[in-house]
Amino acid sequence: MEPHDYVLGLLESLLGKGKKDRHTFDYAFHCPFCNHKKPKLIVNVKTGQYNCWTCHPQTKGKTPVSLLVKLGVENERILEMKSYFKSDRTKLEDDRDKSVFLPKEFESFTKNDGSLEYRRAVAYLKMRGIQASDVLKYNLGYCKTGRYRNKIVVPSYDKSGKLNYFVARSYEKDPFLKYDAPAVTKTEIIGMEYFINWQVPVILCEGAFDAIAIKRNAIPLFGKSIPKSLMLKLVESQVKTVYLALDNDALKEALTYSQTLLDHGKEVYLIELEGKDPSDLGFEKMTQLLQQAKPLTFGDLLLRRLQIGK
Repeated sequence: MEPHDYVLGLLESLLGKGKKDRHTFDYAFHCPFCNHKKPKLIVNVKTGQYNCWTCHPQTKGKTPVSLLVKLGVENERILEMKSYFKSDRTKLEDDRDKSVFLPKEFESFTKNDGSLEYRRAVAYLKMRGIQASDVLKYNLGYCKTGRYRNKIVVPSYDKSGKLNYFVARSYEKDPFLKYDAPAVTKTEIIGMEYFINWQVPVILCEGAFDAIAIKRNAIPLFGKSIPKSLMLKLVESQVKTVYLALDNDALKEALTYSQTLLDHGKEVYLIELEGKDPSDLGFEKMTQLLQQAKPLTFGDLLLRRLQIGK
């Protein structure tokens, strides 16, 4: 998820659905101050600048923080927005090359404080089929407050055991923001590399919960694209076999990556997920699909491309 998606989610939870400009990051909202019948409040969710074309300059600013203050929003949400924006530029872009740290509100599941938040978070893990051994292995935690409140936090560690990324997933029933993550450049990230053996086949999947469900040598992409650093590692490593367990809507990307890997002499398998995520299918079903998969040939690749019209 891109940083501006989070900002948009927070704004829409307060102002209602915004209307996007086709060519920019501008969103039009109904102004809560002048109550014009048309959406005159324009907010750029990337730069943070906002302006109401009816009641400006009173409703005008360089970041949405002052807008939230005027709306009388609780301090917690104002602090969340402040974490994204400085006075006249996004803090997100400043942070892209900094080290990643777990949220200061991060709490480990190994400590049961008996709170309602703890019980809700644990219930969500059980519903997802996450076991106690998974919690310990991946250092899973959760947050009660702050930017990542009411979310499960799944850390990712590089080959030396240093945190390189994390993803937070809400355990609420109808969250306004399901996923959140720090703003870092993901081209250099190899998800959960600390657990990867580069001497045996690897499995590429989209999300952190997918990797946990697969259990064995699974690398989450945290999206649908293979980061440059990961592709380079796959090509240069001794890994001979690569499984791609991606959603159907990522088929074009999967075929492109398959072509690259085949060109470098790798054996590639495309896993048919039956319209579900690995985390939904579970370990046993995923193991069955992996065992039943057949290696992809250049002929198969051409046929699949013809079938999707590429």
